[in-house]
Amino acid sequence: MKKAIDIIKKYNKFLIVSHKYPDGDSIGSQIALALGLLKIGKKAYIYNEDPPTDRYSRFKRINLIHTDKKDFDEEVIFSLDSAELNRIGFIKDEIDFTKPIINIDHHISNKNFGDINIVKPYYSSTAEIIYELLNRLTELDEEIATYLYIGILTDTGSFRYPNTTSHSLRVASKLVNYGVVASQISEFIWFTDPPARIKLLGDVLQNITLHDKFSIMYVTKNMLKNHGAKEEDTNEFVDYGLTIKNVKATAMIKEREGGILKVSLRSRNDVSVQELASEYGGGGHKTAAGFTYKGDLRVLKKELEKKLERIVN
Repeated sequence: MKKAIDIIKKYNKFLIVSHKYPDGDSIGSQIALALGLLKIGKKAYIYNEDPPTDRYSRFKRINLIHTDKKDFDEEVIFSLDSAELNRIGFIKDEIDFTKPIINIDHHISNKNFGDINIVKPYYSSTAEIIYELLNRLTELDEEIATYLYIGILTDTGSFRYPNTTSHSLRVASKLVNYGVVASQISEFIWFTDPPARIKLLGDVLQNITLHDKFSIMYVTKNMLKNHGAKEEDTNEFVDYGLTIKNVKATAMIKEREGGILKVSLRSRNDVSVQELASEYGGGGHKTAAGFTYKGDLRVLKKELEKKLERIVN
């Protein structure tokens, strides 16, 4: 942490990147870090391959996230919430990575690719780490605290997931003391679903298959098209597969263009899906992991049935 602070004090212009299809943790961590840097007189620019999803549109500082590089001439690069540089997508080809890289992440699969690596797998979220960093740099305020809270809230599934710890809850409590309106953040994120998402969810739950201690569901391009839904509308659908009695692990397969399948895996705390994801070149955490696969959905579903049966038993 001290080395990162020394770098921040030495330089003035910071580029902040994160993974493709950014989630609440990456978005919240990036914005909070940018606001903290701006507060101490530095310049910061957030650059992602993909824009935030609609559920974050009501947060006013979301406009700090850009999907174009423009002419920002960074001196230092922050990579947040990304286990490896490939996770940030095609934008890595537009960035000069000979400049100092500060890698901040909470995934156990992190490759420690930075010049400075702050990787804490026992933390629920990258936002928890950014909280500690900013506390050493400046006085937090309601705005910074709001985006840190978004990161922790979403990566713990509203404090439901096994990665929720006493540390997560203490940090969240301290953030609320800065004036964070916890109920409003939950309302904005979890209770503003478009009708297309709800109708799509109905179709997905119709195709869920139940096995001994595990479940599998999928969403195809045609299902999205039929309801006028977007892939982002499927976020958190995988969690429904784990709400079923006696189910210890679940998988959701999302069909993308070009024969690409995106698989999300979830499990209860006594079962690890991380190793299964790593078999396909993916990664994540013990109870929340994922990977991408090129091939036939039915073939992959059959493979996953065998592999999930193995790990739950």
